[in-house]
Amino acid sequence: MNDIETYLEELIGEFPICEYAFGNTDQIPFSDKIFTICQTDCRRYGHSWACPPNAGTIEDNIDRIGHYQRFLVFSTVWEVSDAFNFDACLLVRKEHEALTREFRKKLLDHYSLPMESLDENPTPPIYMLSAGCGTCEVCACPDEPCRYPKERLMSMESHGILIMKLVEDLGLTYAYDSTTVVYFSSVYF
Repeated sequence: MNDIETYLEELIGEFPICEYAFGNTDQIPFSDKIFTICQTDCRRYGHSWACPPNAGTIEDNIDRIGHYQRFLVFSTVWEVSDAFNFDACLLVRKEHEALTREFRKKLLDHYSLPMESLDENPTPPIYMLSAGCGTCEVCACPDEPCRYPKERLMSMESHGILIMKLVEDLGLTYAYDSTTVVYFSSVYF
């Protein structure tokens, strides 16, 4: 285990993270069909700067992940009244996103990496994805630019990642019961 993996495991202990796994980026299952799934199944499609089709081309985003050798994926688990209620799931997703942003901040602080280094460098030393940004109550997309680009976390789907296949391959749990929601975030290094 290298230095960053050791620190990531220490950092995981500071957060209510349910499960996690490390892997090599060549293990990640990608599909260029994921945007079609987003378009037909997600009401955020076209209405978020962190999700398809506004988060860059799928080819560019898959290529971006290919610049890293290793990754960490982690989950948080949340109780809801009904896991099939989209609005209830969005409320707890905001909690997951806040946790992921705090995780990213601590990681950047530990390595003395300014947030600007993530924007200015096409391949920053650390890159994070999550379930899609929930910073604003209503995203400015597509009418205005992102209000908080430094806080924004792109969705894993926007990078063509087949999340359920990935977590299944890693032996992580992605479904519990009808009152539980699981969200995933990932770190590339």
